[in-house]
Amino acid sequence: MIEVYICEDNVKQLNALVEYVNKYLLIHNADMMLARATTEPNLLLKNISNKHRRIYLLDISLNSQINGIELASKIREHDMNSKIIFVTTHVELAMTTFRYHLEVLDFILKDNPEEMQLRINQVLQLAEERINQDIHISPEYIRVKSGELERALRIKDILFIESSATPHKLTVHLFNSQVSYYGTIKDAEDLAPNFFRCHKSFVVNKDHIQSINKKTRELHLTDGKTIMCSISAARILSKT
Repeated sequence: MIEVYICEDNVKQLNALVEYVNKYLLIHNADMMLARATTEPNLLLKNISNKHRRIYLLDISLNSQINGIELASKIREHDMNSKIIFVTTHVELAMTTFRYHLEVLDFILKDNPEEMQLRINQVLQLAEERINQDIHISPEYIRVKSGELERALRIKDILFIESSATPHKLTVHLFNSQVSYYGTIKDAEDLAPNFFRCHKSFVVNKDHIQSINKKTRELHLTDGKTIMCSISAARILSKT
């Protein structure tokens, strides 16, 4: 899921941006969530990571020790894959961002509030498309279609894939969630190099196998879950 972060020092304008983003999420049913909206840039800096799935809406003139351009620069030090959008009255500073090599996706001016919702809608849709394009060529993710949404799932977060009672329907088990999609357990094994079909109903991510119990034919995973394993699969996994 794509996470949206907002940093704006004016509380009224911050609340307006939150409203615009939430309206977009409600109407478009995007694979996106508003993760944090704050007036404090340091709160954003505490949570930077190179997850490839982040959008930042930043004011340039922040009432803080650092401005929006410096904040974006610090974000880029740790996250080259996020999409950064400036929401500002200082269009004259646009050229400054090129000097910092910030790769800003867009500038949205505050001086026309009547167009703000439209501009936010457009840029969030564009950011989502760009992020999904990036992930499409990334070996760190797999893509599955869940309902009407195409989901990008990070391979390292996947514990195992399980056949469901519904024919040709699979459930991907992640650390904190599950995603269902239509496919075959045979094809699921080929989604990533570390995936292994350990049972007729399970494909396991070998990176998350903590131990193998050959007697009970069970695999104990890093999150505490246990799944079934065939005798031949247990023998193969014990040698890897």
